[in-house]
Amino acid sequence: MCNACSIPSVPQPRPILCPQSNECGGFSSQIRTNGELVKAYIQANQKLRLCVMENDALKKCITEFNQQEKQ
Repeated sequence: MCNACSIPSVPQPRPILCPQSNECGGFSSQIRTNGELVKAYIQANQKLRLCVMENDALKKCITEFNQQEKQ
């Protein structure tokens, strides 16, 4: 096709390929005893740690992507 006759193609932005968060979300538990309270606390703490790790990994991935785009 003739370059003068064709519409210039607009470069498409590269998609960001970063992990999606699966662990960050609400947490509910039926607590009736002190033992259940302890178990719920431990589970909530573990979910929070996973959420923080996922969040940090996502931030790192986005930062690295943005740095590559600047180059």
